Amino acid sequence: MKKLTKLLVAGALAFAATASADATTAKPHRVGPVQNYGALGTNSGEVVSQKTGKIAMLRGVSLYWSDATGLQYYKPEVISWAAKSLGIDVFRFAMGVQYYNSDGNATEPLDSSYSYMGSPSTYLSKIDQMVQAAVENDVYIIIDWHSHRAEYEQTAADTFFTRMAKTYGNIPNVIFEIYNEPVKTAWSTITSYANTVAAHIRQYSDNLILVGTPSWSQLTSYGGVTATNVAYVFHFYAGTHTVGTFGSRITAAKNAGNAVFISEWGTTAANGKGSANESNTNDWFTFMEANRLSNCNWSLRQETNPIDNTTEGSAIFSGSAFLTNAEDLSNATYTSSGTLVKNYLTTHKSSWADSLIAGNTSGSCHFASTTVTETAGALTNLLKAGCTYTSSDETVASVSGTTINILSAGYAILTANDNSQSIVVVEEEPEQTVSGLSDFICRYGGTCTQNHSMTNYSGVSEYETILATTLTSTQGGSLTFESLTKDILDVKLATCTNTKSCYGALNSQVIMAQFTGTFGDGKIRVTAPAVTGYRALDDTITVSYAKGQQRIYSKFKDRTLTFGQITEQNALPDTMMAEQIPVSYTYNGEESTPYLMKSGTTIVAGAENAIVMITATAPETDHYEAFEKSITVIIGDSTLAVNKDEYYKSPIIASAKIAPFKSQIQNNSVLLQVSQAGLVQWSVFSVTGKVVASHQEYMNAGSHLISLEKLPVGSYLFRVRQGSRVGTLHWNKR
Repeated sequence: MKKLTKLLVAGALAFAATASADATTAKPHRVGPVQNYGALGTNSGEVVSQKTGKIAMLRGVSLYWSDATGLQYYKPEVISWAAKSLGIDVFRFAMGVQYYNSDGNATEPLDSSYSYMGSPSTYLSKIDQMVQAAVENDVYIIIDWHSHRAEYEQTAADTFFTRMAKTYGNIPNVIFEIYNEPVKTAWSTITSYANTVAAHIRQYSDNLILVGTPSWSQLTSYGGVTATNVAYVFHFYAGTHTVGTFGSRITAAKNAGNAVFISEWGTTAANGKGSANESNTNDWFTFMEANRLSNCNWSLRQETNPIDNTTEGSAIFSGSAFLTNAEDLSNATYTSSGTLVKNYLTTHKSSWADSLIAGNTSGSCHFASTTVTETAGALTNLLKAGCTYTSSDETVASVSGTTINILSAGYAILTANDNSQSIVVVEEEPEQTVSGLSDFICRYGGTCTQNHSMTNYSGVSEYETILATTLTSTQGGSLTFESLTKDILDVKLATCTNTKSCYGALNSQVIMAQFTGTFGDGKIRVTAPAVTGYRALDDTITVSYAKGQQRIYSKFKDRTLTFGQITEQNALPDTMMAEQIPVSYTYNGEESTPYLMKSGTTIVAGAENAIVMITATAPETDHYEAFEKSITVIIGDSTLAVNKDEYYKSPIIASAKIAPFKSQIQNNSVLLQVSQAGLVQWSVFSVTGKVVASHQEYMNAGSHLISLEKLPVGSYLFRVRQGSRVGTLHWNKR
């Protein structure tokens, strides 16, 4: 798009890590364009199938910038819905690199938590998740370096696309768009950049490469990129660009032997605002179809941004709610632009399963291709009498006599003894859910995560915790629980009799785990048979029994003291609270300091301006983890501290536990691990106690990267709160 307004995000709305995604081992769950075309290439001005040489035309959508708004839609559920409901053949991963600025300037930066440059590791995980979604839905994914100044990002782009090609180079679904929209950039500069990036890609992959063209990809120049299988990018917005003015550029490029791919188009003006221009959009539809031009509409998102209340007329959906699951998407209202896009895509839905076996359907054993769900069980009315069949994938559908056994999501080609072929597509169904069932930890002393607790629920043991208060899944399947680690815990069905703790489950039978007293990770297998519309549940959760966490008296805290001031008792306590074990202290990493002293359990301030980091430690015991916590004590005026050098030489914390959270300092950011979903508040304090940054947001369980890049060099306290749980981390930023 030509002009974008920077989102005014109060803090880092980072996304959870998705390490479980594995695109390289995924397989299709349906038949789409990729099974028909395979990897794409170019020939004589056309985008073609590398395996058949036939022209390949794709229709799909571009996701919005991968920022706080767009990233909500970067989910497998959204891609699955779009493939099934809209019939998309391709989607575009519009990866924000560093800046929004549509004039190619180094201004209007994306929040570092959302930019590739700021959070490369989180992007690599998200890309893997989305490539997996593309494979499972058998559609193409365009991995787009969504930048207006890529020539200034050459080294980063080289590294990124080398990794992409090395990882996904043999996956036919992947298309590499190495430059979104050059702006005021000479074609020689663009081709130099593109040739370098393309050479890195071609070390590992022959997949299609898309190259942006001058003046916001308006195709004013093309040609000159020496790699094979390269197409040149054209972008249009129907309210600004007409077929009459711009169509001839595409025709000329194709006639000169240069393939063209429309990786971004909209129905509105080029700034994405206002209403759809229906007449011009229909002209473009006719032109794209006549010229077999693959294309992606901008963009799959809702119209109003709830973060800053700006609107995007080119968005597909009305309203301000993020639509991130199939139910919400199916019930969504379309904008005028979205209605045009929806009608265009659904009108041109392809029967990909029929196309795959075209020419092999004339035998008498052939039957019409069929689509069923995972819970269909056995099909007994499709196979023809006197015919025998062989399945191409017996993990999906196997043949036994006259019966087709449905086993898992995917597709199978059934080849009959007369060589005719038929396809059975097995659609994936959602797994059943159990309310409140997830991994959690219980600790010695009774505290647990995820709203669990450990106490005597049934009158039998003090080491019980409730797993489920119902014997069926949310969808009605009968649940069974089995402990796979009986040395750590057992599972039982018992009556909840504790009047103080059972609440609504009092005198009801519930599923409980009972710990044996051995610390470790307990594994519980949870199963339920398939029910209508939902596949069988077979999952394993981890319920850990861990040592308790030591607590220190609350008087051990950051403070500013005047010369000679004596604190209250327990400012430096001699023992911990849970177990009366000794506490050891260091002062700026040393056993003592001339700037204050410990007298009993009080702090006595010295007579000089100073800053002292006091670190309390206690050893691990049979029942409790080792303890470490640091506070900062300022004597007098910190700006005049005589020991600044000593203080700032204290080691930067590379990793730490912010009990009950885990964290890691990473590239001037805090990587915060949240064990359960909920509202999280964090604040950053200077050594004088001033709040220099703060934010609150709903976080899912997982890892979240919080950028602290803009903070100046200094010492800080990072404090995070979720419900009643509070943790702190000291950090010296150099």
